[in-house]
Amino acid sequence: MSDLTLYYFPASYYSQRALLALYEKNAKFKHKVVFIHSGDQNDPTYMRMNPAGQVPVLTDGKKVITESDAVIRYVDENVHTGSTLIPDESSPVGKEVARLWKLINTVKVEIVTFGVVNFQDLSKSGLHPMAQGMKGFLGKRSDEIKKNLTALADKYPDLRDAYNVKIESAFNFQQNYQNRELVVQILNDLEKTFDEMERTLKKVTEEQGVSDPWLVGPRFTAADIALTTLLDRISFLGLAERYFTPEVRPLLYSYFKRLGTRKSVQQVRAGIAGIPRLFILRKLKKSSPFVVGALAVGIAAAVAYNIVNKK
Repeated sequence: MSDLTLYYFPASYYSQRALLALYEKNAKFKHKVVFIHSGDQNDPTYMRMNPAGQVPVLTDGKKVITESDAVIRYVDENVHTGSTLIPDESSPVGKEVARLWKLINTVKVEIVTFGVVNFQDLSKSGLHPMAQGMKGFLGKRSDEIKKNLTALADKYPDLRDAYNVKIESAFNFQQNYQNRELVVQILNDLEKTFDEMERTLKKVTEEQGVSDPWLVGPRFTAADIALTTLLDRISFLGLAERYFTPEVRPLLYSYFKRLGTRKSVQQVRAGIAGIPRLFILRKLKKSSPFVVGALAVGIAAAVAYNIVNKK
């Protein structure tokens, strides 16, 4: 399938899920970065493609797939390379994948993310530098979003309802992540979720005799994609020491460490690490295409130099 295009932002939790699915399936696809911090997802062209104005979006020719879970299903059903991510849901393993996937999806990760950024004392070991930079963004987020979306709603009457929905959602979301009691409760509830992940890994190890298993055994599935993004987000927020260490949920800790050896996870993490470069290139592109070209050559030369010197 050569017509696949993914619209995403590397640091977006749900974009990471879509990327993991595509990488696990060895899919060929075009990358379209949507700079959500700059409001690209609210552009009328993008909104007409996805009225929710969210990432990720996968297109296959004229077909548009929104929501990360739907993207994972579509990729698994239509890309015939790589391993199967969603086993037959009538089978025991398929039912277990569905159960775990659903359980992980109950975590209100957006409130966890912005809540911990807002109340940084809730972090155990300190936020990732990229997360620390979000604090100032939060202060002006709601007012600016409302102002920008209101202007867009007035300018594009055909999208007025969609923009108004986004305005209301942004207001409600702000109320939630600024509610410390709610954020703390969600963090406490996460203990139960991770307890279940630990029990699951122990059961798989004992019943299947598999050392270092994924959630349902030796195969990496959609449930693992969901858990991978959750664990990476927890680490990003400096909360790993609370939820998984060699002493606290050791099997989950081992699972997290092994994720770093998986190619798809490495690719997603590399994309996150490359975000500052994306912003620099975007800023330079707006100021001078010539400078971008020169910079791209320089970056390519530096990468080539590093590769040669690592051999």
